[in-house]
Amino acid sequence: MLDYRVFTFMKVCETLNFTQAAKELHITQPAVTKHIKALETEYQTKLFTFSGKQCQITQSGKELLDLLTTMNTDIQHFKTQLKQDLQPLNFGATLTIGEYVLTDSLVDILANHPNFQVKMLVDNTETLLKAIDNGQIDFALIEGFFSKEKYDFLPYRTEPFIAVASPDSPLASGSYSLEDLLAYPIIVREQGSGTREMLEITLKEANLTISDFRKITEIGSLNTICELVQKNLGISFVYQSVVQKEISAGKLKKIALDIPAMSHDFTFIWRKNSHFKYHYQDVFKLFF
Repeated sequence: MLDYRVFTFMKVCETLNFTQAAKELHITQPAVTKHIKALETEYQTKLFTFSGKQCQITQSGKELLDLLTTMNTDIQHFKTQLKQDLQPLNFGATLTIGEYVLTDSLVDILANHPNFQVKMLVDNTETLLKAIDNGQIDFALIEGFFSKEKYDFLPYRTEPFIAVASPDSPLASGSYSLEDLLAYPIIVREQGSGTREMLEITLKEANLTISDFRKITEIGSLNTICELVQKNLGISFVYQSVVQKEISAGKLKKIALDIPAMSHDFTFIWRKNSHFKYHYQDVFKLFF
């Protein structure tokens, strides 16, 4: 178990505010200050600096945070193992991967590996990264971008990223530029999702943003997005696996764009320098 002062330090890193950290930890602000000073004395380095009332974490503080976050995640994994007779498989997947890619792998794991106790969290990339950091899950399969300084990873698969429209849309035939699409309503995922982030990067390369579209609708459900696009209420950008069935059935059309084909890696990630690195590498093989 990590020292209680460590959790105070991690909370201050999260809030960058001693008063807020004290409030969330249900302790006094002087206690927070005392804990941080004790750690700075122990490690012989400054962990935070102040510019007026603005708190900033130092480089040493960032390095210590990364180390302690990985340690805490490993401890949570170890404690979960001790509590269960079956081997825990606590992981996360982004919406695209969890709902449209992993089904066959989960069928195989549940049918052929009865020693695993499976618990899968489906959420956006941002939330899953936080869940890894706080020990809620051990690893994740994500479509979004992440810090390679904080997480070890293995490439899972490369997935085409496409624009889609209703068969009734004028965009269902012909070839178009990204600028041509701005005249149409667009339906997008929420902030923090890998699909949204990929779209933003694609548009940025053309000096465009989502706000350039005539009308923007934000929906957290891929199924709902597909339904709305089928009804010709907007266009969308998604990974091809999300809409492959609808395209094959003629319910959606891939918009032909006059730019190079877009794709992005789906990635299997866990905390960098984890004690369970080789275990996660073995688990990775189950998803093929």
